[in-house]
Amino acid sequence: MEFIGDIVRKTGELSMLAVEATKASRAFEIGKASGLFYVPKVVNFDAKEQVLEFERLSDLATLLDLAIRKDQRLPGLLKRAGQALAVVHEKLVLPEEMKCELPPEWMDSPDEDVFVHGDFACINVCFHEPSGALVILDWSAAPLVGRTPTFGSRYFDILWFVNCLFGGVPNKRVLSWDAEGMADAFLKGYAKEASPEKLNRLQDYLPKICRLQRKNIRYLLGRQRSPVRAAASLFAQALMYPRLYMFLRKYKYSEDVIR
Repeated sequence: MEFIGDIVRKTGELSMLAVEATKASRAFEIGKASGLFYVPKVVNFDAKEQVLEFERLSDLATLLDLAIRKDQRLPGLLKRAGQALAVVHEKLVLPEEMKCELPPEWMDSPDEDVFVHGDFACINVCFHEPSGALVILDWSAAPLVGRTPTFGSRYFDILWFVNCLFGGVPNKRVLSWDAEGMADAFLKGYAKEASPEKLNRLQDYLPKICRLQRKNIRYLLGRQRSPVRAAASLFAQALMYPRLYMFLRKYKYSEDVIR
């Protein structure tokens, strides 16, 4: 990916670019209709040159950035992120030829599976300071599931975001990092838009997200060049992992969750 003036340019495999262009374009319309979020416009997709270009937005801050700064707007934005994801799960539809399933453990019953964002993480959900908009980026699936899946259980997106709230902790902020509070705000937003019953199987997916989190920790540690930073990161994750487990194990929606 490269930045050229007010353009973000991606190159790569044609089929993956085509899927991302279609997802982003349809998500743009969903966001516009709902008023909950914004997706950067696709300004050019050249199949011959295998180039996909988006508008580039300046003054973006990721929700992780806001969490680190303890921004007072964060709880409301997390709730809105939950609402936005629920709308995506309800409204996003791709052509049949673009339906690529998540790994089997992340598939639900046929009537419950949805088209997913695929990498709904707190670094891909941003706040645009000038407009006050929630901006959702990167509509290709996460590397850990192969970049290509577009369809499966809603719980993949939901739990991937919750996982990132816990796993995104800065090494020096472990003891003061309110991951539970942030995750609760996000889940309340999802329940408000989709209905609380859509969260009643979080515990069923607990072993799966924990396995994926362990895999993600190994992936991130492998990218650390400094042994000291790798050790600090491992220590932070070792403290956050049981907190993620206990939060999800104990989480229950209630009638006042949507208020």
